[in-house]
Amino acid sequence: MKNVLIKMNRNIFFVMSLCLSLFVITSCGDGDDDDDMGGGEDPSSVIANFSSQVDAENSLTYSFTNNSVVNGITDTSFDSAWDFGGDGTSTDESPTYTFSGEGTYEVTLTVTASDGEVDTATETIEVTAPKNRYALITDSRDDDTGELRLAMDSIQTGRLTFMYRVAEGPMDMDIADGFINVSGSSTTGDNAIVEVRIKDNAPHEFREGASDDAIAAASWPEGVADQWIPVEISWASDGVGTPTFSVSMAGQTVISDAVSTTNGGDGDVPGHLEATIDGAANLQWKYNSNSNVSDGQFHVDDIVLYSSDSGMETVVFEDNFQGRTAGDDLNPGVNADSPYHENSVDATVAEDE
Repeated sequence: MKNVLIKMNRNIFFVMSLCLSLFVITSCGDGDDDDDMGGGEDPSSVIANFSSQVDAENSLTYSFTNNSVVNGITDTSFDSAWDFGGDGTSTDESPTYTFSGEGTYEVTLTVTASDGEVDTATETIEVTAPKNRYALITDSRDDDTGELRLAMDSIQTGRLTFMYRVAEGPMDMDIADGFINVSGSSTTGDNAIVEVRIKDNAPHEFREGASDDAIAAASWPEGVADQWIPVEISWASDGVGTPTFSVSMAGQTVISDAVSTTNGGDGDVPGHLEATIDGAANLQWKYNSNSNVSDGQFHVDDIVLYSSDSGMETVVFEDNFQGRTAGDDLNPGVNADSPYHENSVDATVAEDE
């Protein structure tokens, strides 16, 4: 009996050892089979896709939204490569891009998944040139001029540049005179640093601020309609006497370093000095007169105001009106986004056809 038990124990041990061996072999075999078949995850599924939106303020600028997806793998991240029809490239996921000019562009997005799988998407973009926007000043009231006014802290030594254009209105009435007035603390004409009368078919002229000698020495170009004309006016005040000013128009120097003066007689000299001693604090673009109306138009664009009071010339204000919407009123009482003075009237944003 003892021998039988020993023999049975040996058989049980043998069977257990055999099973253990088969388990190990089977496990190893499974692993080897996986290696032989390549193992790991299946390749990803990559779908490149994007949408585009033109900028409301600049038709050359587009925002691109990357809607691409990666499926089938754990790491669904991807790299993006944009080709803007040969005009430029980007590796941002969802870039904003400004094209160099109008035209037809084949925009291509290439998406590369983390496992190297690639897909592309292409869209044809028709890019148009932006329409130029500007301030349109008219005169619809017979008791005031049309006006765009900018008020600022006094600038002792400064410079103003802008473009202007005069044009007929829809009823083809005669084009009236436009004005640019650079003033100190008072906008009364006699207290202006300098005011220029802008013509459409005759040489321009000083209206305020210039002495007889300055008027005689000035060299004015002749005004023309329907053309953008550059203007530059600079001034310098020492805080003691009245400022000097210089004017150029259409690339032509009109006068340099003229002494500002009042045209209202000796009695206005103290008031003129008081108003101008600290330099310019008001800029006025005006159209027509206080006593009648006109359907003509005075256009103003690309305003840049500089100050050199810190010892270095810096830009303190600029407006090319491109960030505004055609039809916007430039009176802050009507349009809270306007940076101009509340005395602005009959001044709106317009754009070329």
